[in-house]
Amino acid sequence: MVEKRIVRSAADSLARLNEARGHVSSSMDTKPVANQLSRLSRPGSPSSAMKKAGVALIVGTPDPITAVPGVALIAASFATKRKDPSKLEDLAIETRKILRDMQSLRL
Repeated sequence: MVEKRIVRSAADSLARLNEARGHVSSSMDTKPVANQLSRLSRPGSPSSAMKKAGVALIVGTPDPITAVPGVALIAASFATKRKDPSKLEDLAIETRKILRDMQSLRL
């Protein structure tokens, strides 16, 4: 008899906990967190913006005065491409390489 009450009390407690979690999750706004996680996993590239601006200068106004800075921006975008921010995937790959190298050094 006592065991049934304990089991029923535990089941009621879990049901209330599940309901409270449902209320909390429905009232939370996850959009800012999703935006931050997206920016963390896929950071923006300044070289891409420079390339777009250079193409816009060359194609948008086809005169020689704006073509020179446009070409310079495109060239600079290719030069700064290697300084793009690291992605989480790149960090994970590099971590695996380092761990593999450390394991191979064991005596």
